[in-house]
Amino acid sequence: MKKHIKKILFALLFLSAGFVIGWLLMKDGVDEQKDRDIKNTHQIRQREGYQFINPLYECEVNGEDYLKKYIPFEDSIKERVANEVQSDDIKLAIYFRNLNDGPWFGINEGSDFAPASLLKVPLMVAYLKKSESNPGILSSSLTFYREQDNEIFNAMQQIVPEQKLESGKSYTVEELIQRMIIYSDNESMVLLMDHFPSGELFKIYNDLGVKNPYGKDQTDVLSVKDYASFFRILYNAAYLSKDDSEKALNLLAQPDFKDGIVAGIPAGIVISHKFGERQTADEQYKNQLHDCGIVYYTKYPYLLCIMTKGNDSEKQTRALKDISRITFEEISKNYP
Repeated sequence: MKKHIKKILFALLFLSAGFVIGWLLMKDGVDEQKDRDIKNTHQIRQREGYQFINPLYECEVNGEDYLKKYIPFEDSIKERVANEVQSDDIKLAIYFRNLNDGPWFGINEGSDFAPASLLKVPLMVAYLKKSESNPGILSSSLTFYREQDNEIFNAMQQIVPEQKLESGKSYTVEELIQRMIIYSDNESMVLLMDHFPSGELFKIYNDLGVKNPYGKDQTDVLSVKDYASFFRILYNAAYLSKDDSEKALNLLAQPDFKDGIVAGIPAGIVISHKFGERQTADEQYKNQLHDCGIVYYTKYPYLLCIMTKGNDSEKQTRALKDISRITFEEISKNYP
């Protein structure tokens, strides 16, 4: 009887040991698979023949959670922004994305801001999209007449355009788009919007799954994460043709605003970006100042979008520059 009990106990002990060993092997296998998933998450692109776009041909993604975690300098950037930039009188939102493989992170990335002149980019995209079915639209002419409403609208700009439209003069749509983007000219934007079907403009937002700031509720707000979608689709050539995506990013590399993201990046690095500013009736924050763009750092091109609310435009401008500088410093340490 005792021998029988010993045999049973030995068998149970053997089975338990086998179970533990099997569980450990399975756990190691799962961990190894997670590591492989992270390492194997990649995108296949072909940039040959283009300077600004990097068309996405194939993407293997093993989970957004893995992508979000796989940025070695994320914590360092967040800590430095908190220590060096954030203050009680400025509200910040940041969206960062590695454009090689897609990992991203954000700070207050879901908060709403008034996009202001940032909306000139979707309008440009809308015209370029329409030109694919109507090639003559970019060479068509529109005549500008300065009215009181235009003067009031342009007076809202603190960062004044270097060049202004001449009343009574005709301009091609392509010239107006250039002025709207390079000089952030409000009058060019108004003239372009007045001659573009609103339904086709709204379709751009619907197609990208971005909240329409001109919608029924007329909220005129977007989050930094949503707005970043416009730069992503241009870089990936995922919505416009390759040539039109390249044309758009080429224009965005020419703006004369150099006090935001550009100011935090060493000279010689190309940046396609757009800034926006707005004075609001908000009792807490009177000014909004934003900058969003692609930094073409050779080994690590990235998308950085920053939105700010505050009451001191100089502090907000400095915040844009400092966040850009901090981000570049951390990236260049990891990818020298």
